[in-house]
Amino acid sequence: MTLADLEGRKLMAFPSLEQSLDKVSNRYLLVALACKRARQINRGAAARVASNHHKPTSVALEEIAAAKVAYRVKEERETAMA
Repeated sequence: MTLADLEGRKLMAFPSLEQSLDKVSNRYLLVALACKRARQINRGAAARVASNHHKPTSVALEEIAAAKVAYRVKEERETAMA
């Protein structure tokens, strides 16, 4: 593919991390959430967004950026009980 072929086309090599970070509170949580969702997709879970990407991690990040993945942070007392 030449530069002339790419002209006028919007290509996204990887889902925007900035968009994903807007949906979660910090980078560590983003990595943990994307990892868990990517494992689910890899094991056969249906994708929640239409994606051009084939890798589970890319699809998971797109889902997070589209706010299709919910999460809950455990309270301190919940972790102490476990």
